[in-house]
Amino acid sequence: MEHGPPWWRVDLCQRALIMRVMQGKLTSPSVLGALLERHGIRLRSELGQHFLADGNILARIVELTEARGDETAVEVGAGAGTLTCALAPRVQELVAVEVDRRLIPVLEETTAFHPNVRVVQGDFRELPLASFGNGILVVGNLPYGITSDVLLKLIREREAVERAVFMVQAEVGVKLIAPPGPEASRLGVHLRAYFDVEVVRKVPRTVFFPPPEVNSALIRLRKLPRPRIAVREDWFEWTLATLFAARRKTLRSALATRVPVANVDRLLAEAGLDPKVRGETLPIEALDQLATAVGQAGLISSRRSPGVAEGVDRSSGRAKGRGGGGTSGPPGGDDA
Repeated sequence: MEHGPPWWRVDLCQRALIMRVMQGKLTSPSVLGALLERHGIRLRSELGQHFLADGNILARIVELTEARGDETAVEVGAGAGTLTCALAPRVQELVAVEVDRRLIPVLEETTAFHPNVRVVQGDFRELPLASFGNGILVVGNLPYGITSDVLLKLIREREAVERAVFMVQAEVGVKLIAPPGPEASRLGVHLRAYFDVEVVRKVPRTVFFPPPEVNSALIRLRKLPRPRIAVREDWFEWTLATLFAARRKTLRSALATRVPVANVDRLLAEAGLDPKVRGETLPIEALDQLATAVGQAGLISSRRSPGVAEGVDRSSGRAKGRGGGGTSGPPGGDDA
């Protein structure tokens, strides 16, 4: 892996660029463009590489982290280091994770004056969160294609997580907080079983370099002191997977796709649920009761629900754009 020369050995033009980076100008498209050009990097659309280029939004993200100065933060897709450099002074340690090997020298350069930053080349989805400690803060501008994976990872490894701040696709933000009904999503229900989820504000596509095709939303997650459900996690996942895979069917018909019909009516009666309602209309308390009834009846495998990462109902349409593992933005994802 080749690295650029130390800043004191570069020519005057390059030194001026580095000084602007050091002065917090990474939200400037011209500075970002020049920095990437100097390293011979062209952004790759398949990785969803769109960097934040607005100082006000950047400051708001840092504010929302509520960083205390004594904790570890993990950034998903650090990119060129824009958020990394802004957040580093507020935390004890910042682990900047980036999947694109080409951006590692850029990150090492832009974070050189932040000794508490540790740059890690790799896919965030493959890194055990517990290896970073307990009570960690997770932040990032999430690429289109990994939003569901990242949020599901936080759910399943939540023992290590205290809170998170993410940029996601605007439509995804809406679905994550949607009440029971036609807009509710499997991932949104699952996430809210363990976290408070807040959509803080919408973010226009124009604040990214280069701009993506869709607008975004800034969301904040806080882990609940106690989950909203009492049922086993794998039973709850199975129930959500079953109901949201058949969201146009009644509760009775949806369950009958995976449970013998003879057992369905008995289970619904035990849970006190109307067999004619649709699964997406149930509040989380009713889903908890149903998952408990199905699990206690011995009808759920101990394995997690099969299939891709859970997400917003795919029938709602795919996001305009593509994403990939672990680099900066654009926010969102059709699977979230």
